[in-house]
Amino acid sequence: MKIPKLAIENYQFTLIVFILIMIAGINSFLHMPRTEDPAINVPGATVMVIYPGANPVDLEQLVAISIEDAVNELEDIKQITTTLQDGLALIAVEFYFGTDPDEKFDEVVQKVNSIKAELPPDILELSFLEWNTSDVVIKQIAFVSDDAPYNEMVDEAVDLKRLIQKVEGVKKVEVIAYPEEEVRLSLDFQKMAEMNITLVMVENAIKSNNANIPGGSLKLSGKNFGVQTSGSYNDLTEIANTVVHSWNGRLIYLRDIATVDFDYEDNIYYARSQGVRCIFLTVRQKEGYNIFDVDDAVKEKISEFNESRDSDISMVTVFDQARGVDNRINGFLGNLLQGIFLVGIVIFLALGARSSLMVIIAIPLSIIMGLFFVDLFGYGLEQISIAGLVVALGLLVDNSIVMVENINRYRDRFSGEAAIKGQRR
Repeated sequence: MKIPKLAIENYQFTLIVFILIMIAGINSFLHMPRTEDPAINVPGATVMVIYPGANPVDLEQLVAISIEDAVNELEDIKQITTTLQDGLALIAVEFYFGTDPDEKFDEVVQKVNSIKAELPPDILELSFLEWNTSDVVIKQIAFVSDDAPYNEMVDEAVDLKRLIQKVEGVKKVEVIAYPEEEVRLSLDFQKMAEMNITLVMVENAIKSNNANIPGGSLKLSGKNFGVQTSGSYNDLTEIANTVVHSWNGRLIYLRDIATVDFDYEDNIYYARSQGVRCIFLTVRQKEGYNIFDVDDAVKEKISEFNESRDSDISMVTVFDQARGVDNRINGFLGNLLQGIFLVGIVIFLALGARSSLMVIIAIPLSIIMGLFFVDLFGYGLEQISIAGLVVALGLLVDNSIVMVENINRYRDRFSGEAAIKGQRR
């Protein structure tokens, strides 16, 4: 009761404070971070091992036990959960809350990397997943073509990647779902057998010629000059001219027993956009940035890229998180306006124009001022905060109606003290 009385008795000061907080709330609403989900960092990590052809028993003996033993040496572990499927092992390490999530994730990575030599060498992929909600894709673009070579599609995606990486607020840009280009050696085993050339001989010849080996130093006129081999291969011709053996008094080059050319590795992806072959470019946002500001800047870079390109490869935006965030914020604003309108009509019919005007003014002002404190404590507009504002809107309407009705009830009896006494239920 003392706060309403103090506010009414010093109404000039109260009005100034309300106006200042309202201006701060409007500024917060315009500039506060907007994302789909709040950034939540859970102290934990998942080690993912892809080992094609291995059954769960093999994965347990060759992979899971070694990783579990290494990770178990860490402190503050709450539990370790291992999931095994054909060709896939997931080792989830959960730490107690209160520990530093980034530090614990780095410790898991360090421990697993220290035992890599003990794991099977033919593992396809060993990766780490950090438990947080901030490292999510905000935009995904597909480069679509049925007949364009993968290297052309990748080159275009990489060019766009370089542009988008310059945008403030962009955390990471990746090009995914394509087979890597590689040098393919197609050996003629019949010729190799005739010349007594084994596969190991070919392998050793390529390894020895594709290495930078220091050759010591040469002292000339009081100066030392470093000597080393010619180094790694620079093109296909150098690979084809590699000497692998000698036969019947002549040197046998790799080109004599193999075809050397560029090809793609085995494709392990099935990337399609509306049924058409494609590759994807994904964009991730840094924590604490407004998704609309980042999205607008990324769109500018995409427009700039489209103006300079001349290609038959189509670009399609297959996912845009900014649209979902915009829909939720617009939905909240729509609910707010509907609530103000409907409550205003009900109060007008029940209590009159003056009371309805007070309620209509109280609702948006309270929401705007509340956003100032939401921003002040480091939160942004996302699914959870918007849901909280919707719940608060219902409580606010209820409180406004009760307050106005009590003030009207006390107005005739207590005159100027009606607002002070009306705040009591």
